[in-house]
Amino acid sequence: MIVSRIGKRFALAAAAALTAIVLAGCSASTLAAPTAPAAVRGFDAAGVSTGSGDRFTLAQWRTIRLDGFKLFLTDPVVWSSECSDGSCDAPVNTCTVDPAAVAQIQDAYRQGIDYAVYTRNVNCLTRAIRSLPRILQAHLSFAVLDIEPGPGVPLTAALVNGVTALGQTPVVYSVSQGWQTVMGGSAAFRTLPLFDAQVPDFDAPFPAAYPAGFPALVAMPHSYGGWSGFDARIEQQQCCTNLSGPAGTVGGSADQVDLDSVSASWLASLPHQADASSPG
Repeated sequence: MIVSRIGKRFALAAAAALTAIVLAGCSASTLAAPTAPAAVRGFDAAGVSTGSGDRFTLAQWRTIRLDGFKLFLTDPVVWSSECSDGSCDAPVNTCTVDPAAVAQIQDAYRQGIDYAVYTRNVNCLTRAIRSLPRILQAHLSFAVLDIEPGPGVPLTAALVNGVTALGQTPVVYSVSQGWQTVMGGSAAFRTLPLFDAQVPDFDAPFPAAYPAGFPALVAMPHSYGGWSGFDARIEQQQCCTNLSGPAGTVGGSADQVDLDSVSASWLASLPHQADASSPG
């Protein structure tokens, strides 16, 4: 069939338009791909309450701040009052808060470092929160519901409500295998912020190397509980190391810490933020 010049021009124009639409769609898809949120430095340490480490001095806390760490997480409950043994094979619900661990939180607060609490036995979390002085409760960034096979206490709505009833933001801490073991893969708590604990090597020798680009959030290596991709607001990215930065190094083999990358925008959005004023 013979096509007129006008018809050819129309056909070429239509083809060009269709190509542009397809390319635009591809570009839009590329632009829409999720990207990692900006992150800040955090760390968790519980050497004081577990009896395995020393309390940081005020000079060390200043170094920690100058090294760029923005968030301190700790378990202020005496280990033997929440866990049956060193592996925390079973829960103990005495939940005795260690004053020296609380003093560490106060020191972080005085340095203007944000802080949060967790307890290995999640049943002890509300006791830990209530035992903080009122000014420290007021500036507590969030409270972590720790869900692990040891001691294997499952997360419930009552435990979450216990945290929110105290005016605190609940955050879930777990790892894919642990969540499956304790929670059977449940997605019932997927709307809560996640603290993903997928450390590459939990047996890394001290001092373990800092991850490349730390702090940087990465896509979750394993989806679980309804969380995937960049859903984790905090990622535990290394264990068994010290605190290091431009101001110096803090910590030794008895004071090992875990390194955490924390979503900067999420942390800044929380209702409780530390400041540099003294709690008195």
